[in-house]
Amino acid sequence: MCLSLITGILVGNFFPDVSWGIFASGFLGFLILSSFFPLKSTSFVKGLSFIALVWGVFSITRVLNPGVSSDAISQFSDSSKYTITGEIVSFSKDYFLKQRVILLCHLVEREGRVPVKVQGLILLNIYDKKKGNFQYGDLVQFTSAIKPIRNFSNPNGFDYERHMKFAGVSGSAYANAGKIRVIPHPMDVRIKIMRGLEQLRNRFFYFTMDKMEDKRAGAILSALVTGKREAIPLKLKDLFSKAGTSHLLAISGLHLSIVAMGFYFIFYTLLAWFPLLLMTGFAKKTAGILTLIPLLFYGIFSGFSPSTQRAFIMTSIFMIAFLSERENNPLNTLALAAVVILLIDSCALFSISFQLSFGALLSILIGFSLMKIRGWTPRAGVMSLIIIPVLVTFFAGLGTFPLIAHYFNLVSFVQIVSNFLLVPLMGFVSLPLGLLAFLFLPIFPGLAQALVVVCQSILSVCITYIEFLTRFKFSWSRIVGIDGGEVVILYLFLAAICLIISRQRKTGLVLMSMAVLAGSFCFGTGLKTRMFPQKMTITILDVGQGNSALIQTIEGKNILVDGGGFSSRSSFDIGRYVVGPFLWSQKILCLDAVILTHPESDHMNGLLYILENFKVNLLIKNQDTRSIRTYGELMALCQDKKIRIWHPAQGDAMLDFDRTLFVFFTDLTEPSHQNLNNNSLVFQVRFNRVALLFPGDIHRERELILARKKGRELKSSLLLSPHHGSLTSSSKIFLDKVKPESVIISCGAGNPYGFPHPDVLERYQKRGYTVFRTDINGSLTISSDGIDTHILTFKGG
Repeated sequence: MCLSLITGILVGNFFPDVSWGIFASGFLGFLILSSFFPLKSTSFVKGLSFIALVWGVFSITRVLNPGVSSDAISQFSDSSKYTITGEIVSFSKDYFLKQRVILLCHLVEREGRVPVKVQGLILLNIYDKKKGNFQYGDLVQFTSAIKPIRNFSNPNGFDYERHMKFAGVSGSAYANAGKIRVIPHPMDVRIKIMRGLEQLRNRFFYFTMDKMEDKRAGAILSALVTGKREAIPLKLKDLFSKAGTSHLLAISGLHLSIVAMGFYFIFYTLLAWFPLLLMTGFAKKTAGILTLIPLLFYGIFSGFSPSTQRAFIMTSIFMIAFLSERENNPLNTLALAAVVILLIDSCALFSISFQLSFGALLSILIGFSLMKIRGWTPRAGVMSLIIIPVLVTFFAGLGTFPLIAHYFNLVSFVQIVSNFLLVPLMGFVSLPLGLLAFLFLPIFPGLAQALVVVCQSILSVCITYIEFLTRFKFSWSRIVGIDGGEVVILYLFLAAICLIISRQRKTGLVLMSMAVLAGSFCFGTGLKTRMFPQKMTITILDVGQGNSALIQTIEGKNILVDGGGFSSRSSFDIGRYVVGPFLWSQKILCLDAVILTHPESDHMNGLLYILENFKVNLLIKNQDTRSIRTYGELMALCQDKKIRIWHPAQGDAMLDFDRTLFVFFTDLTEPSHQNLNNNSLVFQVRFNRVALLFPGDIHRERELILARKKGRELKSSLLLSPHHGSLTSSSKIFLDKVKPESVIISCGAGNPYGFPHPDVLERYQKRGYTVFRTDINGSLTISSDGIDTHILTFKGG
């Protein structure tokens, strides 16, 4: 039944618009196959499996194609400003500069028009949060445009639109806290309970951060107890990922199991005082039932995120199996947990946390089963207390390695060592002490403070331990992207090993041969493409309002031009979530050069993550320096990683890669101190008869200097539009010298600057240029053999 349900969900996911006729044919085929090749199961089980298949198909298609009603909030995502009234239906996430909540919209009103009733969820980002404290159940009113959920349209990029569709969220809005009005309204019991829980978790969060000198330890303890992970610094999260212990920072099945064990022990100890309950076995079952109550409370208190809900269901089912004395078949229990979760939420199948949780548990169960088959089970004793946790970590790490490699491009070689110490210290010591501190806070704040201080000492040791482990060169490694097909091949290989160990040698060897052949083909094809490219490829990435491009030369060199980026006010890191994943998907770990055209946030901020996580041989930049934090961090990274910095000298400087030439037009004798855009590095990529000009963000004044000094040298087949299509650029004399056939504009959808300017677009149109835009076309892949050029857009064309 579990496999049928998963199959149905996958079919509905891949064919969300398929007609009833095709589905009917598929179901008929399923029935015929079931008749001719009957499984060892009853007709009732087969019927249930068929129903599960049908339910899986339609439950996921209902989410992917819900149909849009006239009163859906998504109908108002038209860049116009509306007065929006809605109710906060989530606990807030408090970031450094903003607060984020989910809003259930009720009314929208445009100036001079009648208010319209609406329905639907949006993300509300609240800035300047010191001017207001917004909680679950607040009815708020504010003015904002509603932005549709939008993907960065790049190859192999994360499908954010789909992710938010699964969550039921169809837009986002932004408001200043001081301009949001809270409307008094009657609240039912449910809202009052949720508000009370949010106040309790916020109170513990601020108490923890106030009483603990080590703020990193405070953020971790708060995450363990309340589920507020947003306060944990990204660099600390990265450390835990490198050590293979990031699962300890989220409310997971491990945390709920620990809480369940603690309460079960308390309840069982109390009930054991009654001999009748103890002798009849009711003490055990009653303790188990009572344990589910605080377990549910803890789940809701910690935010009851989808991953926490799944962990609660899984833990509860295992607890029920234990009480019904059917825990001897844990694989069936695990399958039942998966079925329950997927029946409630079919989208969970595509959740990283779901895949990792079930992958880890399944691999642990299979691992110990194989050991039992081979007679390798460790004997009871002191050594088993050491060996079993090591084996659990090893099996979980092995079983989830393909998924972690696919999603995070990282492998930890110290996972066993780090988990061996951190699981008991954080899970079995810090978490219970933190929960006790939370319980004692209202009545014995002094005792709560003492417990928090103890937790600080323990967690500080854990952080120091992780820093020590990950400091070694070979403790962790970034790896190239592994696509879905390669994940399947890896799991086939692991399955073959399991079959061989379980004495099914012949089947295992056949499966292993298939996996090795498929893997060799994929690896060989990819290696040939990377080592012996037939064409030069340039990818202009969609990074929103900014610039970033990857140049892959015919010689196999990889050069990144700018890294995109938002202002320091934004918590979204373009390098981490867009540019880096794209490079890994291209099997790139090393960049021969990174070119920073000028140190402005929309070109520079994304490079911080790139320089930190990729091997970079050379940074090419202009002479400009900045006193801002990001520029200082960039220069510190270059010094720490011994990245050579090259400033192209006066007189045209060149990078010669044999058949590919980078020509830097260093025409400025006196750089501008007022306009850093005009100091942008301007360079041309030449490959045989094809040339592409990268002018950075230069304005008309610099264009005139270039046109006068360089003249016909500027002639290029393709032009990256200066300054994102701003009216200050693309002057007539400049375009007369460049004479491109096509112009590419890198800009963000609905950006506040109005780029590209209509006059500039009209200028391009009159000259007959073919215009491509990243906000409309997505990323662009330009391939050339040095004579002809082909441009492929991400969204087709």
